[in-house]
Amino acid sequence: MTTNNLPRTVRLSITAALLAAMLAGCDKPPAPNETPVSPTPSKAVPAPDAAAPASQPAPNPPPPTDPAPAPKPTASNEPSLESMHAAIPSAKMSVPVDLRYQIDGDVLPGQPVMVRLAAISRVAGAGLQVAVKQVPGLQVASGPLQVQKVAASGVYRQTMSITRASNGPESLRVLVTMDTPDGSGFGFYTVPLSSGNSPHKLESVKQR
Repeated sequence: MTTNNLPRTVRLSITAALLAAMLAGCDKPPAPNETPVSPTPSKAVPAPDAAAPASQPAPNPPPPTDPAPAPKPTASNEPSLESMHAAIPSAKMSVPVDLRYQIDGDVLPGQPVMVRLAAISRVAGAGLQVAVKQVPGLQVASGPLQVQKVAASGVYRQTMSITRASNGPESLRVLVTMDTPDGSGFGFYTVPLSSGNSPHKLESVKQR
């Protein structure tokens, strides 16, 4: 049976009922076993904290330091010329050099003691050498002082350790040689080893 043969009012009622049924089907809630799918929320990226300090690179470690070198003798560690004794020159001298000395303590048999020498050149020259004469009963733990180029009024120092035996000498014999424009010169100086040494006046030595 078709609706065309029905009265117009009936057809309108049927049409309204169909529309109501269709609208009711669209608003049907989901079944209990069906879980509604919700959109996945996007993860918010936290903004950097303005108060937090920026990470700094780790400071480079300081480079390793070399061990401190051993201290070297300096002029400040040496006695002044005024505080040193004047060595006794021999009668015959041909070298224009004055010699001063200082002994650091009493010279006791078998006990080493430090002897400090200072050669003062009065003229320019070359090949200065200051050597302690080796004799029986005396040990000198140092070689001669040698200076290639010598300046006028130059001061050249040497420190040595000596050990005197009980039958050793009572003084040191020091030979000083130097070349000058007028020729080679030499001379012996005496350094007393007995206690109570008093300074000796420097003698003016004429170059031969």
